[in-house]
Amino acid sequence: MIKKTILVTGGAGFIGSNIVKLLCDDGHSVRIVDDLSFGFEKFVDNRAKFYKASIANDKVLDEALVGVDTVFHLAASSIIKYSIENPMSYIENNVLNGVKLLESMRRAGVKKIIFSSSASVYGEPEEIPIKESHPKKPMQPYGATKLSFENILQAYYHSFGVESTSLRYFNAYGPSDEQQPVTRAVPTWIKQILNGEPPTVYWSGNQLRDYVFVKDIAQAHLAVAELDGWNVFNIGSGTGILMRDLLQEIFLILGMETKIIDRGERPGDPERLVADISAIYKAVNWRPEVSLHDGMLETVRYYKENFQK
Repeated sequence: MIKKTILVTGGAGFIGSNIVKLLCDDGHSVRIVDDLSFGFEKFVDNRAKFYKASIANDKVLDEALVGVDTVFHLAASSIIKYSIENPMSYIENNVLNGVKLLESMRRAGVKKIIFSSSASVYGEPEEIPIKESHPKKPMQPYGATKLSFENILQAYYHSFGVESTSLRYFNAYGPSDEQQPVTRAVPTWIKQILNGEPPTVYWSGNQLRDYVFVKDIAQAHLAVAELDGWNVFNIGSGTGILMRDLLQEIFLILGMETKIIDRGERPGDPERLVADISAIYKAVNWRPEVSLHDGMLETVRYYKENFQK
């Protein structure tokens, strides 16, 4: 990837900060727009120019986009439970504010965007592994907002020539996942076990999921940055693991095991989600390099070093 000026929205968050680090390491000029509603100032790379602001702020966006070649768009409301409780706020932030970003890009003449989408656009799959062409039936407002913005990106490509690639993440995990409140399984379980509490599962841990390490996700963004046109790709490992088996892996790495609390059913949860990643491999030769065991070792090490009871 040739050296560019890149804006990363949500660049102080879990995945965004990992992308920023890779971009800075590669010598790109990086700018970050993040209002820290989900991100953390401690994760802001000091090599990047930081704008503490929402993407709803037209004035900041217009300034931050001057001279930018590509936008990596990760700023979003992402807690599924809250999207069910307050769908309007998710539609406003994930869809309407995203359109504000696109309009600012048009004013600045920026013609390329890489979008952080989600496997939640699929809903309950009819078959696995899931190809990008699979029917889209999101089960919660969060997934619906991601699919809506993908469709908007398609329209902006055909109407205005704004090129885009949407990356549908499956289950991301890794160090620096400081989401507040904590809802993702991996950090939740690690913190519960370190705190001497029994980890909690849903559906008796029988859900099948596809976990992909955060650094592999970050590499995928760089890999697709030179693609032309309008594109959509799954980002996963291509391999499923039952949640109960994932928990056992964490027990094994921590060298401790406790009883487990089953909280039963949870609305908005598909039973199976496993990615077919053949399309992105064919397009840009990307596939994850970090095994689940090695990624989990690094993740557990991070929380053991940083966890405070």
